[in-house]
Amino acid sequence: MSLWKKRIFEICSSERKQTPGSIKKPMMNRLKEKKLKNKVLLSAIILFSLCAIFVSDAYPQNDNSGTSLLSFFKLGAGAKAVGMGEAFTAQLTGVGSPFWNPSAISGIKRTQISFTHTQWVQDITAEHFSSAINTGENTFGLSFSLGKVPDIQKRDGVPTTEPLALFDQHDVVLSLTYARELRKKCAVGLSVKWIYEKIDISSAGGWGIDLGGICSPFKNAGKPLLENLKLGVAVLNLGSKMKFEKESYSLPTVYKAGLSWFAEKKPLQSDLTLNLDLVKPRDDDAKVHMGAEYGLYQIFNLRLGYQFGYDEKNLSFGMGVKYKKYAIDYAFLPYKSDLGDVHCVSLNIEF
Repeated sequence: MSLWKKRIFEICSSERKQTPGSIKKPMMNRLKEKKLKNKVLLSAIILFSLCAIFVSDAYPQNDNSGTSLLSFFKLGAGAKAVGMGEAFTAQLTGVGSPFWNPSAISGIKRTQISFTHTQWVQDITAEHFSSAINTGENTFGLSFSLGKVPDIQKRDGVPTTEPLALFDQHDVVLSLTYARELRKKCAVGLSVKWIYEKIDISSAGGWGIDLGGICSPFKNAGKPLLENLKLGVAVLNLGSKMKFEKESYSLPTVYKAGLSWFAEKKPLQSDLTLNLDLVKPRDDDAKVHMGAEYGLYQIFNLRLGYQFGYDEKNLSFGMGVKYKKYAIDYAFLPYKSDLGDVHCVSLNIEF
């Protein structure tokens, strides 16, 4: 047999040995490796969250943890969430959702940006910008927040009718978010943020992280009523204490768990979303948040929310209009006392 015929015979023999089963094995191995990596990543996020909760609760809080310093974190971001009673832990939509749960940003499509202006009580204002881009299983987000408390009275130990001077409080938060979808049913997310606060001539800075996860346990399970039920958990504002002059202050850490249920009636071109959150701040008692949204023709939305456990606020209202890639949302949150009311307006653009 000539040399070239022998070579052809060897190639043909090797191809006959590759049965369909042997061809599928490498593909199956790659799928198993991918699933294993997703499980490892999810386990790492859960383990890290539990460790963070344990460490944060293992040490006593500073006496200053419940003061007004860093109270900017307690102001909600996004008119849609505020109108729904801030029950947004399991809401898998919206570019501004990382404020409530960093994993929720995985629900966006393509690229989105959002601008929010909030007029709070006693002339407190907050500006919030969010952006996010989806690349398939991974989503990346960037947000920037500014807060201002104007005309704070400066006084000394001697009582006077007029203050010595007036000064402002400024807050800045810059946040980077990463979220990953796991097996089309779950998502995990992480936000890293830089925090800065200035009161009069004094200032403090620090770093914090947010962790979260959302899961749809009944997706593609053949149960239509539970198909769109989502469960969410989040731990917000974990980080070291910020030193303000001679005092150290803890970040206002919050632990959250929530449910979100969605139903759609295509003949009526309408949909309904119901949300429920359990919120436990480190420096306060547990709260319950509830929210609902009714959408019509995928254009108009009406929202209602209620927050249990607060002295000054409970009921909230909201509405939204969407046209093509643009959406405008408004929320109204009345306060019981003479502090004033909260008005929030958001503009969302999808590319």
